[in-house]
Amino acid sequence: MDDVAADLQAKEDVPEDLAPSVERLSAVLRAVNEDSGTSPQVRDGALVSARQVSDTLDVIADPETPPAVRTQLTRLVKDVTATLEKAGDPRTPPDDRRTLASTSAQTAPGMAFIGRHAAPQGVSRDMTGAMHNAHAAVRQGADRRTAQTVLAATEAAGDPGTSDDDRKGLAESAHETSSSLVDGDPGTPSRKDGLEKKLKEALTARGLSGKPLGKAAEACTDRMFVIVSDTALADDLRDLVPDTWNTTGVEDYWKSTSAHDGSLDVYAQLQDDTPSRTTIATDRLIPELADVLPADDVFTLGIPALDCLQAALRLHDAGVESGNWVRAAQQI
Repeated sequence: MDDVAADLQAKEDVPEDLAPSVERLSAVLRAVNEDSGTSPQVRDGALVSARQVSDTLDVIADPETPPAVRTQLTRLVKDVTATLEKAGDPRTPPDDRRTLASTSAQTAPGMAFIGRHAAPQGVSRDMTGAMHNAHAAVRQGADRRTAQTVLAATEAAGDPGTSDDDRKGLAESAHETSSSLVDGDPGTPSRKDGLEKKLKEALTARGLSGKPLGKAAEACTDRMFVIVSDTALADDLRDLVPDTWNTTGVEDYWKSTSAHDGSLDVYAQLQDDTPSRTTIATDRLIPELADVLPADDVFTLGIPALDCLQAALRLHDAGVESGNWVRAAQQI
């Protein structure tokens, strides 16, 4: 964390209007690193976001970067800084801090895509507007799930595996939905439904991820932990976790890593603020997650939805069923 903060402050040719943002972001990183009460989730989100900001500053400083792209990236750097400032503030409620940090991290792929100048300006403009609005909505305490769906759509829009037509449709729909969300428009739910439909169509067109079971399950689980409420996860995973997790209560499921024996190491923060880890067999975890988020909703995860379906299909081939995730996988 300190290294990234130092790297930010060592940047040359930072535009005058971004200098205050760079100073504030460096201060946030140092504060987060020094505060023993900062959760691992907030640390991870801050680190991912700050690294992307550092890369983005290099793009902004490049004289060959088109002025429109420079303007868009400048706007997003300011958004990430403002969101991380609130995430790093100890006075912000813990659940809000985690949401703010994950929002910033979810912006990284879209920022990287815009920085590569890889899309027509209309698409980049819509993606920038969507991410800007998602940040504003989360800072204002607006509907978290809709904001996360918007970010899942911008992530998919910026992925090389998405077709140009789907990219354009996702960017436009994400921008419209996010604008509606920020404005408190009563039409937001219907726009969100339209965005989810476009997201499902774009992801289905890509095909399954093709990853081996362990890596697919890891990617699926990590995104599920960001999107699905911890209350729902705690209920469905009750029989898979240590008794101490159930008696103490889980404050936040936050990460998994693939193990070598058909298992995932699952990390959580308990309600007494203790970080903890347990190992869960993949063939038990994935079916439970499929119960938490049925196939009709799984595409709101964005690209990792394809990992969820891939994991379910690989388990199905081994004789383990994962509800309607398998049927959805077989239709792709």
